[in-house]
Amino acid sequence: MISAATTGLIAGAALTTAQAASASGADAASAPAKAAPAYISLLFGRANWQVAGGRDCSITFPGARTLEQNAQDMKARGVTGTAMVVVGRTVDTGHSCFGGYTLQSSWEDLANLRSKYGWQVTSQGMYYKNMTLMTTDAQRYAESAATLPIFRDHGFTRAWGSFAFANNKMDLPAQKLVSKYFAFLRKYGDGVTRKAKATTFPYIMTTLSINGGQCNNVNLKCYDFPVANDRRATDLNRLKTLMNPAPDTWSVVQAYRFVEGKQGAMPTQPTPQVFSWDCTSSDWRNRWTSQPEISCRNTYLEMLDARSPSAKVTDPATVARAWGRIPPLTAK
Repeated sequence: MISAATTGLIAGAALTTAQAASASGADAASAPAKAAPAYISLLFGRANWQVAGGRDCSITFPGARTLEQNAQDMKARGVTGTAMVVVGRTVDTGHSCFGGYTLQSSWEDLANLRSKYGWQVTSQGMYYKNMTLMTTDAQRYAESAATLPIFRDHGFTRAWGSFAFANNKMDLPAQKLVSKYFAFLRKYGDGVTRKAKATTFPYIMTTLSINGGQCNNVNLKCYDFPVANDRRATDLNRLKTLMNPAPDTWSVVQAYRFVEGKQGAMPTQPTPQVFSWDCTSSDWRNRWTSQPEISCRNTYLEMLDARSPSAKVTDPATVARAWGRIPPLTAK
């Protein structure tokens, strides 16, 4: 028979346990929810290797950085890049010349970037063709999804993360076909991609193009010299903001070819065959380049140094998996 004292002890213990459980539940309820991850992708258009001039790109410049040198800069800061590859412009070894203004990365270069620096690749098409001029899905497939087996043959199994249409040109038939094989479709914009929009057709990866061109100091001559499309160097403060994305947000920036120091004179007319720049100023507003796709290395590094340590720098395929956007016809 249980005594009244024992009964009281049991009841007290039960009350204490209940009170502890209640307090624990209250603590859990009052604890702040963990913020959703934020992401950054650092893209490099058409896997350009280095600024070079002349019909065969035999003219080189001391201040022209190679893509591997860019990778070294980024590795020193603990981040990796993603090369956007035009498959038909990519040779096995060495560097082919394209357009008399850039050397192109080879498959050997891309493999080296992957093994030494942790880089990934995405597709920028088979031959960089305008897909809005195509009339059949067979043509659209040949320019886009047909690149994926080639990437896999070269050891790149994550190229399905995004596809970049040549010169930003896309239409509904192209979007419908390509989104069956690629998670996201690159489209130029403010660089801010939100989960809700990116995981809804047409699965746009909004990307800011990092431009060179005219400087940002209205008091200097470089503010209004002639540049193709009147491009102005991208505002560094805008780039720094993108390096601090909000939860469930993905910042995507795309660069091309970096230079440093000073080269040549300010051009008097816009032409792709003029290679000149002045990146020597400590103030980003005073820096300029003669071509929109050439930008100053120091501005890019200042952007990287402003990034949030809580944002994950990664490739599009990682974001696709995290956000549940797996294309139905790609190899998983």
